[in-house]
Amino acid sequence: MKKMLLINPHPPGRHGEESIHVIVQMPLNLAYIAALTPGDWEFDVVDENIKLALDEKEQEITFEPPDLVAITALTYQAPRAYRIAMACRKRGIPVIMGGIHASVCSEEAVQYVDAVITGEAETVWPEVIRDFEQGQLKKIYNGGLPPLSVLKKVYPNRELLKKKYGYKFSSIITTKGCPNRCDFCSVPTFQGQKFRERPYEDVLDEMAATDYKGLMFAEDNFYGHSVKSAERAKNLFRGMIDRNLGKNWLGFTALNIGLDPEALQLMTKSGCFGFLVGIESTNEQVLQKMNKKVNLRLGTTSYKDCIKKVHDAGLIVWGSVVFGADGDDKDSFKRMVDFILDCQVDILTYGLDCPFPKTPLFYRLDAERRLFRKNFPWDWQYYETAHIVHRLVDMTLDDFVNGMQYVYDHLYAGDNLRMRFKNSIKATGNPRNSMFALRVSQDWDQVFKQVLENLHKLQESGDYYKDCYKETGKTAVSLSGTA
Repeated sequence: MKKMLLINPHPPGRHGEESIHVIVQMPLNLAYIAALTPGDWEFDVVDENIKLALDEKEQEITFEPPDLVAITALTYQAPRAYRIAMACRKRGIPVIMGGIHASVCSEEAVQYVDAVITGEAETVWPEVIRDFEQGQLKKIYNGGLPPLSVLKKVYPNRELLKKKYGYKFSSIITTKGCPNRCDFCSVPTFQGQKFRERPYEDVLDEMAATDYKGLMFAEDNFYGHSVKSAERAKNLFRGMIDRNLGKNWLGFTALNIGLDPEALQLMTKSGCFGFLVGIESTNEQVLQKMNKKVNLRLGTTSYKDCIKKVHDAGLIVWGSVVFGADGDDKDSFKRMVDFILDCQVDILTYGLDCPFPKTPLFYRLDAERRLFRKNFPWDWQYYETAHIVHRLVDMTLDDFVNGMQYVYDHLYAGDNLRMRFKNSIKATGNPRNSMFALRVSQDWDQVFKQVLENLHKLQESGDYYKDCYKETGKTAVSLSGTA
């Protein structure tokens, strides 16, 4: 029987979303690959969040050689994925790579692997396997952006991953794509600007088929971008209630859901903890620069009222913001802290403004010659919202580091988490959801500390002041290979 190894790469020692233990979840994309593979294959998986695929020198693999390796990667994971691929190919093991980074930088990726899949693998993966078995593997396959009806009765092989690592939480796909064009976001680049909705009956059937009680909706806006989409989401919640599925779930959406009391009540009854929302900034000029239209339509003055309505429904608000965007100055950190405390936002996580490849933000900062991490592909490890990779224009680096320390000191350090937990219970009247918020915040504490550590290292290194454009003699970055 042929053996396939599925790998989720992870830079050793990194803390990020994967460090939030209360929702540590399996890499669903690898579970789909196992489910979609035709023929007679034996599978194993290496999740580097748990077990490393390379030795300490990053030269040799730590697993028994399979017939084929399939690997997927976000941008910050790409350098690690390439090192794993090089170690595999040195042993004669063919490697296929997919995921968002391989999709947007396919010409780069094919230099390190045997085949690259761009787009989504659901419809093209069987062809890839047939070509491999016939010794006719192509360099690039385009999976496109198929309608989510293709997922009907195709359930990811969660049991394979659960058996290996005992994941306590899983995710489930209900929508893909986004019609918005926020300048920092890679979702429209990878999943398209068309909002694709999976038939909610299919989602309910998959929920009923898995024994996972904890689920995360694996998309950026489960509520949608239209009245029709919102009604579809509410039909999903109604189905969860009517079928008594008993799931504890959370997901991502926009704060305008606070204007739909029916949706909030259905979410509460269906087992929702709350949701993560991209607040990004309370400064409308910053939001305009980001092209964050959904927040601009709502209006920053409406944030507090929407948050109160969510709390009144017993749900928690997991606010995500961006630090370091153009328009933010050294006083923006105090303004954000004041906002979080005044509105009693239950969880605050964040990203440092990051120009992911082929986003509008990337092209703009590159044109302005502000990137200082350009040694690609290896510098992609810094493109993950926990590092600064471009020079700021409205504050100094020292201002930024001091501002981030101010946020930590006033929202996380000391008794801050305990006090915010008490406020969450008062605001929501829901101890279960408030405890969930506290546990997420406690895990994010170590992420925050590592971000501060990264910033201090940057201060000490002098890299922030490098003129990479002068060094390379180029005014733009090549996304197909080297800088």
